[in-house]
Amino acid sequence: MATPTGRSGTRQPDSTAARVRRLNLSQSSLQDFTDCARRFQLRYLMDQAWPAPVAEPLQDAERADLLGRQFHRVMERHWLGLPVERATLDAALLPWWDAFIAHPPADLPGTERRPELHTTAVIHGQRIVATFDLLAYEPGGPAAIVDWKTSARRPNRTWLDRRLQTLIYPLLLIESAPGLLGCALPPEDVRFIYWFTNAPAEPEVFQYSTARYESDKRTLAALLDRLLAMEGETWPLTPNVELCRLCQYRSLCDRGRQAGHPDEEFELPEPVPEPAAPDDFVL
Repeated sequence: MATPTGRSGTRQPDSTAARVRRLNLSQSSLQDFTDCARRFQLRYLMDQAWPAPVAEPLQDAERADLLGRQFHRVMERHWLGLPVERATLDAALLPWWDAFIAHPPADLPGTERRPELHTTAVIHGQRIVATFDLLAYEPGGPAAIVDWKTSARRPNRTWLDRRLQTLIYPLLLIESAPGLLGCALPPEDVRFIYWFTNAPAEPEVFQYSTARYESDKRTLAALLDRLLAMEGETWPLTPNVELCRLCQYRSLCDRGRQAGHPDEEFELPEPVPEPAAPDDFVL
């Protein structure tokens, strides 16, 4: 896309809003913005190289990331109906595979199983994208999104409920259902399930609803408005310095050089408040 030209004939830089509008935003990128506006700016608008490892020991972090991706591929193969040979799996994956065989997600709706399913929709004027680890559904009936979690530590429900993944995935499924599934999907017919390799018998299930859908739309709209309105050469750093320990840009921000452990769980920033109703505004 061409850069606008000013009256003097010099090329003018795009506005922040224009650059953001060209992005395909995901729950991960929006979580970055929610956690720290500066991290979002460095990663998605400036393409800043990563000067520090995200977690230490580095080998452990890289190994955990690799195993997580491998487990997702194993799950994709399984749900596509292809054989999974236990003898060929990495030894570190065997307890996870055995846990899945002993305690697969229960009461999944319908007969359709679509792993690693990509979907997208324009919400509040912005393209939002996601990949569902598994979508289980009955055509014309209920649906469940399943997300595989392979971290050594099982997050609690409150922490998960405040993650943007819990907000965006069901919302995006509702918005994209006509094109994705061929019909509209009522919010009450949607569940979002977190399944944990370290607690396979204790999945966390979020039942969706119309009230939650409407609330999530308002929350996402407020978040997008805040992102589009950002200005300045250097965006604000998070006030929660604990989050910096798992950020690859911490040395650029003078927030320390020591990385956290990949399984650490930090307190999230306060969620974006919903916009007030018109009658609540005081002029």
